[in-house]
Amino acid sequence: MAHRFRQLLLLVCVTGMLSPADHAAASPSRIAVRVENFTVPPSTGPLTHILIRNSGDATQQVTAQPKFPTGWRWTPNQRTLTIAPGQTERLPFTIEKATDLAANRYPVEVAVTCGANTTLHRQTIVCASAPYSKPKIDGKFKDWSDAIPLTFTTDGKDTVVSTYWDKRNFYLYVQVEEDKLRAYKKGAVVVDAVQVAIAPRTAVTPDVATAPAQRHEFLLVGASGPFAKAKCFTLISTGDALSIAAQQRTVADLTELDGARVVVKRRGKITHYECTIPFAGLSGIRPDVGREIRLSLVVHDPDGTGRRDWGKAAGLWPDQRNPLAWCAWGQTSWTDDPPYDSKSEWGLCSSKH
Repeated sequence: MAHRFRQLLLLVCVTGMLSPADHAAASPSRIAVRVENFTVPPSTGPLTHILIRNSGDATQQVTAQPKFPTGWRWTPNQRTLTIAPGQTERLPFTIEKATDLAANRYPVEVAVTCGANTTLHRQTIVCASAPYSKPKIDGKFKDWSDAIPLTFTTDGKDTVVSTYWDKRNFYLYVQVEEDKLRAYKKGAVVVDAVQVAIAPRTAVTPDVATAPAQRHEFLLVGASGPFAKAKCFTLISTGDALSIAAQQRTVADLTELDGARVVVKRRGKITHYECTIPFAGLSGIRPDVGREIRLSLVVHDPDGTGRRDWGKAAGLWPDQRNPLAWCAWGQTSWTDDPPYDSKSEWGLCSSKH
């Protein structure tokens, strides 16, 4: 399976695959490309990075020339590097002039020249960042107008993710378009949920179950019954044995996160998840302006769209799948179809402007 994913690595993007002609031209070079999402609003003049991977058997000289939206300025115009087999390089580009888009979708093209071949990688990226603010977790959702929402679509259904932070807490608001909500109740077989992973910027996913986890992972579920309360459960914490990720635990086996506050409400066709996660429980992450972290989420809609994986929408490469990257639980097993890695780029910014 892993070998097959490596064969598919060539120039994957969020909006689609290359044309057959471009695919054929790219094949001899075995170069993969991904543009990272912004971790602060583009108008603030951030660095952005382009990942180049050589998945072939020979050293290659590669030139990457990006094209950002019309009217933007960036430097340098291009970068050239020599890259060894199996190596991944992270190329920085400075955004000198940019405009924030309300839709939070930024189309980018990268012309990649390797030898006599030039291919074009197209990708739509987002600003994945949490402005500084303190919302009320009350199910009214009026305090989220200053967030930077990002939207991804799975089988025609939207998921909208917004985040905030302050010195004490990280705040998460997820809107899930789905036909119905299956809230948690004791003995339930089918449960809708949001699974979220948060980690320091330098964290990676080890390949062996004996290694310690480098992330914190939580499960948000709604409650069934007039007096029941929504829950935020801890799935794994930094330093725990990674073997925990493979254990098939039920929701009843999980421990609630101390200090978390969760509200899950259904309005029309949208399920709203609103949650606060204390930084005291996020070891290795300091809440500071400009801090880069890793964050991803998986939405579980088992009787609808199934699994919605932000890692896939964020343009991670097809071989960036690892059954140890997310914890199994209840109805969820990663044996046959592992999710994408749980560590996409995210940031803590001062505001959305």
